[in-house]
Order: sequence, then C-alpha cells, then structure tokens
Amino acid sequence: MKYPMKHVDESSPRDLTGNGWQILGELELTVNPNADHTINKWLAATLSPLDLSADFLNKVLRSAQEAAARAMQTETVMKFQHTHLLVFAPEDHTSIGRTWGFFRIEKIEGAADVDSPNHAIEFYLYLE
Repeated sequence: MKYPMKHVDESSPRDLTGNGWQILGELELTVNPNADHTINKWLAATLSPLDLSADFLNKVLRSAQEAAARAMQTETVMKFQHTHLLVFAPEDHTSIGRTWGFFRIEKIEGAADVDSPNHAIEFYLYLE
C-alpha cells in the first residue's frame, strides 16, 4: 500500500530559522496509521549524511514513530490534513569525536481557525 507523501529533497540544507538551524528534510504524510515504514525509510535517508550511530538513529526513529502514531490516534478528536515531519541540525554539524542529542517539538497549526489543521513534528539534532 502506498502512502501519499511529499518529500522535500534538498541538495544543500537551508537555514530557515535564522538562528543557526538548517532543515535537513521534510516529509508530509497524510494521516495514516501504518506510516512507520515510510517514516523509517525517509528518516534513514535524511540522516545518513550525518553518519550517526545506529543506537542514536534508532532513538530518533522510535521518537518519530511514537509521535506520528499519537498524531494518528488523535485523528478521531481532531482531523489533521497532514502530518509534517521536519529534521533540523546546526549549520556546522561536524561530529568527529562528538556526541549527538535531540529534542522534539510538536505543533498544531491553525487548530482554532481551520477545519483541517496541520500537525508538525520537528526534530532538532544538536552536538553535545
């Protein structure tokens, strides 16, 4: 089964925030309870240039799958048009000999104004 998605393929990451973070990729999923495979494949490809450890990559993947699953469950309460997964990293992400960390921010945009608000899940990877 195919899942409609929009993949933003960047030949070079862009600084969209103006504060040192650059977007590595964006995935737009229609609400679907079986999106784990799509998320896994996209996230692995998006994060591959960072040469992350398998353990850290799995932590980010589990977090993305949990957040997406929760977004899919809330569909019964609130109809999301799309779920957007975004990954950000520092502009200078040379990681030789350094440890990575991450945090996740979830946003619901236009919930009060729109019949179909968008849900965004943003991952910020940083060097410790």
